[in-house]
Amino acid sequence: MRPDADSAAHQRFVAAARAYWRGPLFRELYREAQAAPDTAATLTTHRYFAWLERHLQRMKYSGPRGLSAIAQRQRDDLLAQVAGPLPPHLLALDASLAAPDYWTDHDIHQQPGGLRDELGAFVYREAVGGGVVGTRGLHERFAARVVRDRRVKRVLDLGCGFGRSTVAFAQAADQAHVDGIDLSESCVTLAAHESPEALRGRLAFRQADAAASGMPAGAYDLVTSTMLLHEMPESAVRALIAETARVLRPGGIVAHLDFLPPADPVLRLLFEGHARRNNEPFLLEHSRIDLAQAYADAGFARVDVVAFDEEDGALAQPPRAWRLPWHMIVAEKHA
Repeated sequence: MRPDADSAAHQRFVAAARAYWRGPLFRELYREAQAAPDTAATLTTHRYFAWLERHLQRMKYSGPRGLSAIAQRQRDDLLAQVAGPLPPHLLALDASLAAPDYWTDHDIHQQPGGLRDELGAFVYREAVGGGVVGTRGLHERFAARVVRDRRVKRVLDLGCGFGRSTVAFAQAADQAHVDGIDLSESCVTLAAHESPEALRGRLAFRQADAAASGMPAGAYDLVTSTMLLHEMPESAVRALIAETARVLRPGGIVAHLDFLPPADPVLRLLFEGHARRNNEPFLLEHSRIDLAQAYADAGFARVDVVAFDEEDGALAQPPRAWRLPWHMIVAEKHA
């Protein structure tokens, strides 16, 4: 998107304020709270941190200089970017898809209209570039760790968004065909139109529900998702686990990159507050699921849950900046 001068200045201010919030302010809050973790929630610094988190996110998305308004002013130009012809295999939309209530009833991340809006993918892409999930190379780092030396021929990327993760897995598994599915018409349309020409023969994007994908049974060597589980209620996560087991071949791998509660009491306080302040209604519900047992019940041999460093030094102690507690959740289906 190309904002006008005033909107660009507004977004630069928000970005600078967020850098202060997640950097110097967070470090001061962490230092103060470590001395009295039981009363950290009452600290003035914590209240300031919480207020900024909520309202800087609102300022980013909403109001006349927010990303949603910028996108609406450029609506025709943006939609023209995804109006051209595509190879027939690359994009399949489903006008009859009944989206689940948990997806339609909430403006996740405070994004007006969420990814349901026709411009939702454009707005979200712009937003994550400057947010706490926008670390450069994150998707490529995750894909490389999952694929490693595994022989992967078919990959299913659940909740693929506008295609960053799908493309990363196609690059990491350089012989694999990768299907990306998402509930959002806007997302899969943008993903297909912006997919690299060199990879288009091995990519396909579909509008579908990750918990009931309609993809063929036993067809995939690897099923993956990035930042999807925490946006689903427990019932949907359990349905997704069952669907994962259905579409994986025996011995296949599932790998999710998502957020789980930190052990540090101060970081946990901020994580739980983030769920409220960032409109993440299912973040805490997801984090209470016994994933090891859920995967065992679905026919998986084991599940490994490990902390993920989205960039070098991310797991340093004490933490140098506020970050979400990334984890890799990897399970293998019984052969």
